[in-house]
Amino acid sequence: MSIWFEGYGCTANQGETLEMRDHANELGHEIAKDSSSAKTVVLGTCTVIESTQNKMEKRISELMDQGKNVIVSGCMATADTKVLNSKFPNAPLVSPGDINGLGDLIGRGGCKPETLESPFASILPISSGCLGRCTYCATLKARGRVTSRSVNDIFFKAQYAIDSGSKELLLTSQDNGAFGADTGTSLENLLMELSHLDGKFRLRVGMLNPMLVAGRSHEMAKAWGDPRTYKFMHLPIQSGSQKILDSMVRDHTLEEFWEVVNVFREHYPEMMIITDVITGFPGETDEDHQETISLLEELLPDLVNVTRFSPRKGTPASRYKRINGRIIKKRSRELTVLRKELGARSFKRFVGRKTSILTVENQKRGSTLCRDDNYRPIILMEELPLGEFYDVEIIDSEYGFMTAILA
Repeated sequence: MSIWFEGYGCTANQGETLEMRDHANELGHEIAKDSSSAKTVVLGTCTVIESTQNKMEKRISELMDQGKNVIVSGCMATADTKVLNSKFPNAPLVSPGDINGLGDLIGRGGCKPETLESPFASILPISSGCLGRCTYCATLKARGRVTSRSVNDIFFKAQYAIDSGSKELLLTSQDNGAFGADTGTSLENLLMELSHLDGKFRLRVGMLNPMLVAGRSHEMAKAWGDPRTYKFMHLPIQSGSQKILDSMVRDHTLEEFWEVVNVFREHYPEMMIITDVITGFPGETDEDHQETISLLEELLPDLVNVTRFSPRKGTPASRYKRINGRIIKKRSRELTVLRKELGARSFKRFVGRKTSILTVENQKRGSTLCRDDNYRPIILMEELPLGEFYDVEIIDSEYGFMTAILA
Protein backbone atom coordinates (compact mmCIF):
# COMPACT_ATOMS: atom_id res chain seq x y z
CA MET A 1 0.00 0.00 0.00
CA SER A 2 1.40 3.43 -0.93
CA ILE A 3 0.85 5.93 1.86
CA TRP A 4 1.37 9.70 2.08
CA PHE A 5 1.64 11.51 5.42
CA GLU A 6 0.68 15.13 6.07
CA GLY A 7 1.25 16.82 9.44
CA TYR A 8 -0.32 20.14 10.38
CA GLY A 9 -0.16 22.56 13.28
CA CYS A 10 2.46 22.47 16.01
CA THR A 11 5.91 20.94 15.69
CA ALA A 12 4.87 18.16 18.08
CA ASN A 13 2.05 17.06 15.80
CA GLN A 14 4.31 17.15 12.75
CA GLY A 15 6.93 15.11 14.62
CA GLU A 16 4.39 12.45 15.56
CA THR A 17 3.21 12.29 11.94
CA LEU A 18 6.79 11.64 10.82
CA GLU A 19 7.07 8.85 13.41
CA MET A 20 3.95 7.27 11.94
CA ARG A 21 5.52 7.52 8.48
CA ASP A 22 8.67 5.79 9.70
CA HIS A 23 6.60 3.04 11.34
CA ALA A 24 4.64 2.44 8.13
CA ASN A 25 7.95 2.17 6.28
CA GLU A 26 9.21 -0.40 8.82
CA LEU A 27 6.00 -2.40 8.30
CA GLY A 28 6.81 -2.67 4.59
CA HIS A 29 4.51 -0.04 3.11
CA GLU A 30 5.58 2.13 0.21
CA ILE A 31 5.95 5.79 1.24
CA ALA A 32 4.46 7.86 -1.57
CA LYS A 33 6.27 10.89 -2.96
CA ASP A 34 3.12 13.04 -2.75
CA SER A 35 -0.59 12.74 -2.06
CA SER A 36 -1.55 12.37 -5.73
CA SER A 37 0.45 9.13 -6.10
CA ALA A 38 -0.76 7.63 -2.81
CA LYS A 39 -3.59 5.19 -2.27
CA THR A 40 -3.92 6.15 1.40
CA VAL A 41 -3.29 9.50 3.10
CA VAL A 42 -2.70 9.84 6.84
CA LEU A 43 -3.52 13.33 8.12
CA GLY A 44 -1.98 14.59 11.35
CA THR A 45 -4.71 17.15 12.00
CA CYS A 46 -4.81 20.33 14.07
CA THR A 47 -7.82 21.88 15.78
CA VAL A 48 -6.28 24.82 17.64
CA ILE A 49 -8.82 27.36 16.33
CA GLU A 50 -12.06 27.13 14.35
CA SER A 51 -10.55 28.28 11.04
CA THR A 52 -7.87 25.57 11.31
CA GLN A 53 -10.50 22.89 11.92
CA ASN A 54 -12.41 24.11 8.84
CA LYS A 55 -9.23 23.77 6.75
CA MET A 56 -8.73 20.23 8.03
CA GLU A 57 -12.27 19.22 7.11
CA LYS A 58 -11.82 20.78 3.67
CA ARG A 59 -8.60 18.82 3.14
CA ILE A 60 -10.28 15.54 4.15
CA SER A 61 -13.10 16.23 1.66
CA GLU A 62 -10.61 17.05 -1.13
CA LEU A 63 -8.72 13.80 -0.62
CA MET A 64 -11.88 11.69 -0.46
CA ASP A 65 -13.16 13.33 -3.64
CA GLN A 66 -9.90 12.21 -5.27
CA GLY A 67 -10.70 8.62 -4.25
CA LYS A 68 -8.09 8.40 -1.48
CA ASN A 69 -8.44 6.33 1.65
CA VAL A 70 -8.05 8.86 4.45
CA ILE A 71 -6.89 8.06 7.98
CA VAL A 72 -7.31 10.92 10.45
CA SER A 73 -4.83 11.30 13.29
CA GLY A 74 -3.68 14.31 15.30
CA CYS A 75 -5.79 16.33 17.70
CA MET A 76 -9.04 16.20 15.72
CA ALA A 77 -9.11 12.42 16.05
CA THR A 78 -9.77 12.71 19.79
CA ALA A 79 -11.10 16.25 20.27
CA ASP A 80 -13.67 16.16 17.45
CA THR A 81 -14.52 12.47 17.19
CA LYS A 82 -18.29 12.98 16.86
CA VAL A 83 -17.88 15.60 14.13
CA LEU A 84 -15.52 13.40 12.13
CA ASN A 85 -17.67 10.29 12.49
CA SER A 86 -20.70 12.27 11.35
CA LYS A 87 -19.11 14.05 8.37
CA PHE A 88 -16.58 11.38 7.33
CA PRO A 89 -17.88 8.00 8.53
CA ASN A 90 -15.49 6.15 6.19
CA ALA A 91 -12.37 7.79 7.59
CA PRO A 92 -10.78 5.70 10.39
CA LEU A 93 -9.43 7.63 13.39
CA VAL A 94 -6.08 7.07 15.10
CA SER A 95 -5.21 8.83 18.35
CA PRO A 96 -2.36 11.37 18.20
CA GLY A 97 1.02 9.66 17.98
CA ASP A 98 -0.47 6.14 18.28
CA ILE A 99 1.91 4.33 15.93
CA ASN A 100 0.75 0.92 17.13
CA GLY A 101 -2.87 1.86 16.43
CA LEU A 102 -1.85 2.90 12.93
CA GLY A 103 0.01 -0.38 12.52
CA ASP A 104 -3.08 -2.35 13.56
CA LEU A 105 -5.09 -0.43 10.96
CA ILE A 106 -2.79 -0.73 7.95
CA GLY A 107 -1.22 -4.12 8.75
CA ARG A 108 1.98 -5.25 7.09
CA GLY A 109 2.96 -4.28 3.57
CA GLY A 110 4.93 -6.23 1.00
CA CYS A 111 7.79 -3.82 0.44
CA LYS A 112 11.29 -3.89 1.83
CA PRO A 113 11.71 -0.92 4.19
CA GLU A 114 13.59 1.86 2.38
CA THR A 115 16.22 4.13 3.83
CA LEU A 116 14.39 7.41 4.26
CA GLU A 117 16.35 10.60 3.76
CA SER A 118 17.55 11.96 7.08
CA PRO A 119 16.03 15.39 7.67
CA PHE A 120 18.35 18.30 8.29
CA ALA A 121 16.23 19.14 11.34
CA SER A 122 14.96 16.21 13.38
CA ILE A 123 11.77 16.66 15.39
CA LEU A 124 11.94 14.81 18.70
CA PRO A 125 8.59 14.60 20.56
CA ILE A 126 9.36 14.27 24.28
CA SER A 127 5.84 14.09 25.70
CA SER A 128 2.16 14.41 24.84
CA GLY A 129 -0.62 16.16 26.73
CA CYS A 130 -0.47 18.94 29.28
CA LEU A 131 -1.01 19.90 32.91
CA GLY A 132 -2.97 23.07 32.22
CA ARG A 133 -6.59 24.05 32.80
CA CYS A 134 -6.88 26.88 30.25
CA THR A 135 -10.54 27.66 29.65
CA TYR A 136 -10.07 28.38 25.93
CA CYS A 137 -7.96 25.37 24.97
CA ALA A 138 -8.96 21.95 23.61
CA THR A 139 -5.51 20.37 24.11
CA LEU A 140 -6.49 18.53 27.28
CA LYS A 141 -9.51 17.03 25.53
CA ALA A 142 -7.42 16.07 22.51
CA ARG A 143 -4.29 14.86 24.28
CA GLY A 144 -5.17 14.15 27.91
CA ARG A 145 -2.79 14.59 30.84
CA VAL A 146 0.91 14.61 30.17
CA THR A 147 2.60 11.35 29.15
CA SER A 148 6.38 11.59 28.94
CA ARG A 149 8.79 9.48 26.96
CA SER A 150 11.85 8.02 28.65
CA VAL A 151 15.04 10.03 28.84
CA ASN A 152 17.01 7.09 27.42
CA ASP A 153 14.67 6.76 24.44
CA ILE A 154 14.95 10.46 23.62
CA PHE A 155 18.74 10.39 24.06
CA PHE A 156 19.28 7.45 21.70
CA LYS A 157 16.90 8.86 19.07
CA ALA A 158 18.76 12.17 19.27
CA GLN A 159 22.17 10.51 18.86
CA TYR A 160 20.87 8.42 15.97
CA ALA A 161 19.57 11.56 14.26
CA ILE A 162 22.95 13.27 14.67
CA ASP A 163 24.83 10.23 13.42
CA SER A 164 22.48 10.13 10.41
CA GLY A 165 23.30 13.72 9.46
CA SER A 166 20.84 15.92 11.31
CA LYS A 167 22.23 19.27 12.45
CA GLU A 168 19.19 20.57 14.34
CA LEU A 169 17.30 18.75 17.08
CA LEU A 170 13.87 20.19 17.88
CA LEU A 171 12.51 19.06 21.26
CA THR A 172 8.76 19.37 21.14
CA SER A 173 5.51 18.68 22.97
CA GLN A 174 2.35 20.55 23.90
CA ASP A 175 4.30 21.98 26.84
CA ASN A 176 7.97 21.08 27.21
CA GLY A 177 7.96 22.28 30.81
CA ALA A 178 5.56 19.46 31.71
CA PHE A 179 8.06 16.81 30.66
CA GLY A 180 8.71 14.26 33.40
CA ALA A 181 5.88 15.35 35.69
CA ASP A 182 4.40 11.85 35.36
CA THR A 183 7.67 9.91 35.60
CA GLY A 184 9.63 11.66 38.34
CA THR A 185 12.12 13.39 36.08
CA SER A 186 12.19 16.88 34.52
CA LEU A 187 13.13 18.92 31.49
CA GLU A 188 16.25 20.08 33.33
CA ASN A 189 17.38 16.47 33.76
CA LEU A 190 16.66 15.68 30.13
CA LEU A 191 18.71 18.64 28.91
CA MET A 192 21.60 17.72 31.17
CA GLU A 193 21.59 14.21 29.70
CA LEU A 194 21.41 15.56 26.15
CA SER A 195 24.48 17.70 26.86
CA HIS A 196 26.44 14.42 26.66
CA LEU A 197 25.47 13.84 23.01
CA ASP A 198 28.36 13.53 20.56
CA GLY A 199 28.53 15.75 17.52
CA LYS A 200 28.28 19.29 16.22
CA PHE A 201 24.65 20.35 16.15
CA ARG A 202 22.13 22.78 17.60
CA LEU A 203 19.25 21.89 19.93
CA ARG A 204 16.07 23.93 20.27
CA VAL A 205 13.68 23.59 23.20
CA GLY A 206 10.05 24.21 22.23
CA MET A 207 7.24 26.01 24.02
CA LEU A 208 7.18 26.36 27.81
CA ASN A 209 4.26 27.63 29.88
CA PRO A 210 5.26 30.07 32.65
CA MET A 211 3.40 28.16 35.37
CA LEU A 212 5.72 25.17 35.00
CA VAL A 213 8.96 27.17 34.91
CA ALA A 214 8.31 29.72 37.69
CA GLY A 215 9.86 28.58 40.95
CA ARG A 216 12.60 26.62 39.22
CA SER A 217 13.78 29.28 36.78
CA HIS A 218 17.43 29.22 37.90
CA GLU A 219 17.71 25.43 37.60
CA MET A 220 15.93 25.53 34.24
CA ALA A 221 18.15 28.32 32.90
CA LYS A 222 21.32 26.45 33.88
CA ALA A 223 20.09 23.49 31.84
CA TRP A 224 20.38 25.66 28.70
CA GLY A 225 24.12 25.96 29.38
CA ASP A 226 25.39 23.60 26.66
CA PRO A 227 26.78 25.92 23.93
CA ARG A 228 25.05 23.70 21.35
CA THR A 229 21.63 24.57 22.83
CA TYR A 230 19.99 27.55 21.17
CA LYS A 231 19.48 30.37 23.66
CA PHE A 232 15.83 30.55 22.66
CA MET A 233 12.59 30.49 24.60
CA HIS A 234 8.95 30.38 23.51
CA LEU A 235 7.05 31.59 26.57
CA PRO A 236 3.34 32.38 25.95
CA ILE A 237 1.82 35.11 28.13
CA GLN A 238 -1.59 35.35 26.33
CA SER A 239 -2.56 38.59 28.15
CA GLY A 240 -0.91 41.40 30.07
CA SER A 241 -3.95 41.63 32.35
CA GLN A 242 -3.98 39.52 35.50
CA LYS A 243 -7.78 39.63 35.44
CA ILE A 244 -7.85 38.02 32.00
CA LEU A 245 -5.14 35.50 32.93
CA ASP A 246 -7.30 34.43 35.86
CA SER A 247 -10.35 34.12 33.62
CA MET A 248 -8.28 32.01 31.23
CA VAL A 249 -7.13 29.92 34.24
CA ARG A 250 -3.52 30.18 33.11
CA ASP A 251 -2.37 29.22 36.64
CA HIS A 252 0.41 31.81 36.81
CA THR A 253 0.73 35.45 37.73
CA LEU A 254 2.35 38.29 35.83
CA GLU A 255 5.06 38.33 38.50
CA GLU A 256 5.84 34.67 37.80
CA PHE A 257 6.06 35.37 34.07
CA TRP A 258 8.55 38.17 34.72
CA GLU A 259 10.51 35.94 37.08
CA VAL A 260 11.12 33.47 34.27
CA VAL A 261 12.03 36.18 31.74
CA ASN A 262 14.38 38.02 34.09
CA VAL A 263 16.20 34.90 35.29
CA PHE A 264 16.78 33.60 31.77
CA ARG A 265 17.95 37.02 30.57
CA GLU A 266 20.26 37.21 33.56
CA HIS A 267 21.91 34.01 32.35
CA TYR A 268 21.60 34.76 28.61
CA PRO A 269 21.18 38.51 27.96
CA GLU A 270 20.73 38.09 24.19
CA MET A 271 18.32 35.16 24.37
CA MET A 272 15.63 35.15 21.69
CA ILE A 273 12.17 35.30 23.26
CA ILE A 274 8.89 34.58 21.50
CA THR A 275 5.53 34.99 23.19
CA ASP A 276 1.85 34.50 22.29
CA VAL A 277 -1.12 36.80 22.85
CA ILE A 278 -4.85 36.11 22.53
CA THR A 279 -6.76 39.29 21.79
CA GLY A 280 -10.50 39.68 22.31
CA PHE A 281 -10.85 37.08 25.06
CA PRO A 282 -14.34 37.37 26.65
CA GLY A 283 -14.38 40.12 29.25
CA GLU A 284 -11.29 41.91 27.90
CA THR A 285 -11.70 45.68 28.28
CA ASP A 286 -9.76 48.51 26.67
CA GLU A 287 -7.77 48.73 29.90
CA ASP A 288 -6.91 45.01 29.73
CA HIS A 289 -5.84 45.45 26.11
CA GLN A 290 -3.63 48.39 27.08
CA GLU A 291 -2.01 46.31 29.82
CA THR A 292 -1.08 43.74 27.18
CA ILE A 293 0.45 46.47 25.03
CA SER A 294 2.42 47.79 28.02
CA LEU A 295 3.74 44.32 28.87
CA LEU A 296 4.92 43.73 25.30
CA GLU A 297 6.64 47.12 25.17
CA GLU A 298 8.52 46.29 28.35
CA LEU A 299 9.32 42.73 27.25
CA LEU A 300 10.64 43.74 23.79
CA PRO A 301 10.16 40.24 22.33
CA ASP A 302 11.70 39.18 19.04
CA LEU A 303 8.37 37.77 17.84
CA VAL A 304 4.77 37.85 19.05
CA ASN A 305 2.15 35.41 17.79
CA VAL A 306 -1.16 37.30 17.86
CA THR A 307 -4.36 35.24 17.74
CA ARG A 308 -7.95 36.48 17.84
CA PHE A 309 -10.03 34.58 20.38
CA SER A 310 -11.74 31.61 18.75
CA PRO A 311 -14.17 29.58 20.90
CA ARG A 312 -13.48 25.85 20.82
CA LYS A 313 -16.52 23.65 21.27
CA GLY A 314 -16.69 22.02 24.68
CA THR A 315 -14.34 24.46 26.41
CA PRO A 316 -15.55 26.69 29.29
CA ALA A 317 -14.64 29.87 27.37
CA SER A 318 -16.95 28.88 24.51
CA ARG A 319 -19.85 29.66 26.86
CA TYR A 320 -18.57 33.11 27.84
CA LYS A 321 -20.13 36.26 26.39
CA ARG A 322 -18.11 37.27 23.35
CA ILE A 323 -16.73 40.68 22.48
CA ASN A 324 -17.91 42.57 19.40
CA GLY A 325 -15.96 41.39 16.35
CA ARG A 326 -15.10 44.93 15.23
CA ILE A 327 -13.42 45.59 18.58
CA ILE A 328 -11.41 42.38 18.34
CA LYS A 329 -10.31 43.25 14.80
CA LYS A 330 -9.20 46.73 15.90
CA ARG A 331 -7.18 45.37 18.81
CA SER A 332 -5.64 42.71 16.60
CA ARG A 333 -4.48 45.34 14.12
CA GLU A 334 -2.94 47.41 16.91
CA LEU A 335 -1.05 44.41 18.26
CA THR A 336 0.12 43.44 14.77
CA VAL A 337 1.59 46.90 14.20
CA LEU A 338 3.21 46.81 17.65
CA ARG A 339 4.77 43.36 17.24
CA LYS A 340 6.44 44.46 14.00
CA GLU A 341 7.82 47.60 15.65
CA LEU A 342 9.14 45.63 18.63
CA GLY A 343 10.60 42.84 16.51
CA ALA A 344 12.39 45.32 14.25
CA ARG A 345 13.75 47.19 17.27
CA SER A 346 15.02 43.99 18.87
CA PHE A 347 16.86 42.84 15.73
CA LYS A 348 18.36 46.28 14.97
CA ARG A 349 20.58 46.18 18.07
CA PHE A 350 22.65 43.38 16.52
CA VAL A 351 23.63 45.27 13.35
CA GLY A 352 27.41 45.61 13.15
CA ARG A 353 28.11 42.58 15.33
CA LYS A 354 29.91 39.39 14.37
CA THR A 355 28.40 36.04 15.26
CA SER A 356 28.46 32.35 14.36
CA ILE A 357 25.63 30.82 12.34
CA LEU A 358 24.33 27.48 11.11
CA THR A 359 23.06 27.31 7.52
CA VAL A 360 19.59 25.74 7.56
CA GLU A 361 17.67 26.40 4.34
CA ASN A 362 18.07 27.66 0.77
CA GLN A 363 14.78 29.55 0.66
CA LYS A 364 15.40 31.51 -2.53
CA ARG A 365 17.96 31.12 -5.26
CA GLY A 366 21.08 33.05 -4.38
CA SER A 367 20.42 33.22 -0.63
CA THR A 368 20.71 31.05 2.50
CA LEU A 369 18.65 31.13 5.68
CA CYS A 370 20.80 30.70 8.79
CA ARG A 371 20.30 30.69 12.56
CA ASP A 372 22.61 32.28 15.09
CA ASP A 373 23.29 30.78 18.51
CA ASN A 374 20.08 32.41 19.81
CA TYR A 375 17.99 30.98 16.92
CA ARG A 376 17.50 34.42 15.31
CA PRO A 377 17.08 34.13 11.52
CA ILE A 378 19.89 35.57 9.41
CA ILE A 379 19.91 35.80 5.61
CA LEU A 380 23.15 35.49 3.62
CA MET A 381 22.83 36.71 0.02
CA GLU A 382 24.68 33.73 -1.40
CA GLU A 383 23.99 30.02 -1.65
CA LEU A 384 25.95 28.00 0.86
CA PRO A 385 25.91 24.27 1.70
CA LEU A 386 23.42 23.44 4.44
CA GLY A 387 24.39 22.16 7.86
CA GLU A 388 27.62 24.13 8.00
CA PHE A 389 28.84 26.66 10.55
CA TYR A 390 30.25 30.05 9.56
CA ASP A 391 31.29 33.33 11.14
CA VAL A 392 29.37 36.32 9.78
CA GLU A 393 28.95 40.05 10.27
CA ILE A 394 25.40 41.41 10.52
CA ILE A 395 25.00 44.40 8.18
CA ASP A 396 21.24 45.11 8.25
CA SER A 397 17.98 44.11 9.90
CA GLU A 398 14.24 44.20 9.32
CA TYR A 399 11.24 42.81 11.13
CA GLY A 400 11.65 39.04 11.24
CA PHE A 401 15.26 38.65 10.08
CA MET A 402 18.75 40.11 9.82
CA THR A 403 21.12 40.25 6.83
CA ALA A 404 24.78 39.29 7.07
CA ILE A 405 27.98 38.72 5.09
CA LEU A 406 30.70 36.17 5.69
CA ALA A 407 33.26 37.55 8.11
